[in-house]
Amino acid sequence: MTKEAYDREQAAKQESKEQHRANKRQKRNEEEQNRILRYTEESHMLDVAGLRFRVAARGSKLVRVYDGVTDSKETPKRAQVLQVNFFRTKHGNLARAGALARISKHLPQCETFTRHGIATSKRPREHTPAVPSPPCRSVTDIHLGSCPFGSRCRFAHDPHKVAICKDYLKSGMCPRGNNCDMSHEMTYHRVPACTFFLRGNCTNSACRYPHINVSPAAPVCRSFATLGFCAKGPDCDKRHVVECPDYANHGFCADRDNGLCYLPHPDRAAILRKAAERQAKIEASQDFSDLSSDDEGEPDESEDVDSDVEIIVGEDTHELSQQQDFVKVA
Repeated sequence: MTKEAYDREQAAKQESKEQHRANKRQKRNEEEQNRILRYTEESHMLDVAGLRFRVAARGSKLVRVYDGVTDSKETPKRAQVLQVNFFRTKHGNLARAGALARISKHLPQCETFTRHGIATSKRPREHTPAVPSPPCRSVTDIHLGSCPFGSRCRFAHDPHKVAICKDYLKSGMCPRGNNCDMSHEMTYHRVPACTFFLRGNCTNSACRYPHINVSPAAPVCRSFATLGFCAKGPDCDKRHVVECPDYANHGFCADRDNGLCYLPHPDRAAILRKAAERQAKIEASQDFSDLSSDDEGEPDESEDVDSDVEIIVGEDTHELSQQQDFVKVA
């Protein structure tokens, strides 16, 4: 089976499962609605916890009726009517659980969307997997500025968790204004701390950078460096700077040698010392392995050789062997 055929088969299976779930949800919704409507066929009124409600939206919503007597009583947060669950709305009404928008699980933030604030939705081709793989973090995606999976992306697209607009960061203005996909909030979630404040000499009363104390010895925050956003914000104990976290924290970046890392790699004394220590450890391990290989083939002093006679006597050449202790004289 080819990869294209396998992908088509998996996509068909996933589509069949989703259709089956949708049919089950629709059937359950219709049953719950009919149950409520049959019970309130004449008056369309219900009594829940001593409060009167009017049936609306074909049984999916119970609108509270205020009569002046029970106005001070609060609508229960959750109620069950004819084995159908209802939840309280912000206006004091009750909404059927099955009619509410399904609350999605807490998904990790999409890295591509966080970096660019754009999610395109392209029609999937036949060989496109039903469940997309994590967004590519290559240089191509950086210039593309979008999430190629759009609404089909399995990661969350939170518009409040996006990186800072570079134009706004540079000049405080953005030609796109409110239509900009990036953020214009100068918070420590997406903006590095003021370097002058860290040195204790920030004299700008209108400084746009956050004044937060960060240890200069703290490691670089990987989320901020790679995505431009850190969910911890001021609670993060790492430095929010735009440079390679691997090179800054360990003095080595494998992607840099392969030309795959697009982040800056500034040389600092501390980083160079880490790189030198790492190189020294590598050379020491190589020297140890070379010494180990040189010792191979030599017999261990604690072991006996196979034959003493072969070493002492040798061939019958009438010559005196220097290794014999006694020589017979005729």
